[in-house]
Amino acid sequence: MTDIFDDIREDEAPGFPRVSLAIAGVVGLSSVVVIVVLLLMGVLPTSALLSIIVIELVFACVLAFVLLRSRPQIHKVRFTMATMMAFLLFVSNCAMVKVGVDYLRFSSNIQAPTTETVAYDIVALSSASLELSDLSGSFMAEVGSDPLGQAVRDEVVKLVEVDFTPSPTWVNMVEEVISGEIRSMVIQDALMQVLEDADEESYDKLVILATVDVDANWVAPPPAPPTQQPDQPYVVYISGIDTYGSISSRSRSDVNMLMVVNPESGQILLVNTPRDFYVQFRGTTGLRDKLTHAGVYGIGVSIGTMEDLYDIDIDYYLRLNFSSTITVVDALGGIDVDSAYAFSQNGYKFTVGMNHLDGEAALAFCRNRYSFSGGDRVRGENQQRVIVGIIHRLTDPSVLARYDRILSAVEGSVETSMPRSAISAQVKTQLSSGQDWDIETISVDGVGAMDYTYTYPGQRLYVMVPNQATVDTAKQKIRQTLGG
Repeated sequence: MTDIFDDIREDEAPGFPRVSLAIAGVVGLSSVVVIVVLLLMGVLPTSALLSIIVIELVFACVLAFVLLRSRPQIHKVRFTMATMMAFLLFVSNCAMVKVGVDYLRFSSNIQAPTTETVAYDIVALSSASLELSDLSGSFMAEVGSDPLGQAVRDEVVKLVEVDFTPSPTWVNMVEEVISGEIRSMVIQDALMQVLEDADEESYDKLVILATVDVDANWVAPPPAPPTQQPDQPYVVYISGIDTYGSISSRSRSDVNMLMVVNPESGQILLVNTPRDFYVQFRGTTGLRDKLTHAGVYGIGVSIGTMEDLYDIDIDYYLRLNFSSTITVVDALGGIDVDSAYAFSQNGYKFTVGMNHLDGEAALAFCRNRYSFSGGDRVRGENQQRVIVGIIHRLTDPSVLARYDRILSAVEGSVETSMPRSAISAQVKTQLSSGQDWDIETISVDGVGAMDYTYTYPGQRLYVMVPNQATVDTAKQKIRQTLGG
């Protein structure tokens, strides 16, 4: 090493050794950073990771040696070429670091929080033409038994000074405001969604003056996931909300799907449960309710209800905003969807067989339920078909070229309880094996009826009474998939 520096000092312009050392140092440091980031990612297969690390180290050492041996006055071409190669290596290292940082940020941002955001609306009679300031000094109705009552009151009084009066149920509050007995009420936004769905006439008589957010712990905590091995089967509950709000907001769940994954056998089973399925909520007695209403009480109640219905343990949940389908599908370059029906929606025409869909078309394909006699059951099947199309694209190596667009599209639209280590294990397995997945989709079915519900007991609503034979078939399919 002493000989190298002695050679550098001969016949060189003063200060040049510092330039060579600086360039070599930058190359070496960038290589070290790349190695650290790759190790932190933990996504690449071991063989690929070791290969990249060896190439990085060898290339960096060779370049550093050439730079330190080059003299600009005697070996101008060698020095110029070595400098250009060092610059290219530095740029490629920066690109690899960006990939790693983007993935680490993405995997952190989609991790489910320990709380849910619960939105509450300040509501008045629309015909009264009130502004929020007009409520100052008046009484505002609230549900007396709401465990978040104090937190809600604290947020409301930041906007307007009112006195609160308790009501036994949220339905009573609605009646009191419509009848003029009380000037306003503060009510969970998800219950306003229920009211709009159940009694549109009453909903249209009301106006939302403001919305406040509070944080709530899980009503029923999701089960603690086991340590996920790459080839270990698992079950994911997919909850889809059709809103533009925060993905962590408590809301009705319009999509309720189980994704049963067996990495060893390469099987994925998607089980769709219609939103109106008439089920007993976990932790309740008496009246059953529509499955979609379980989301009003938190993702934990939805998970527990699905576990009870199918007699399984759910390992993870994935909550997504179907309104973001447009961005996700476009980031993937479109998807291919096999339609069982020919129909039109929002200006798009779908044919029987394979259809290539962009984001707007995919969202339209997901939303239609009025064109089919099967109604919501067929809509659920179409949502499954879109998910299948997305899975096929995600397992296509060509999508890696658009990784940054895909990550930015999914961020803010998805959250999951699957830990980063489990996600990394699945990505690593897919990259190393290039596995083709055998995807099967099924739906449970039932008979439409009008009945009272736990959430809205005052009148009969449309529900789907389960066909137990289809539920039993789904249970059997789940067990078969988990068993390989």
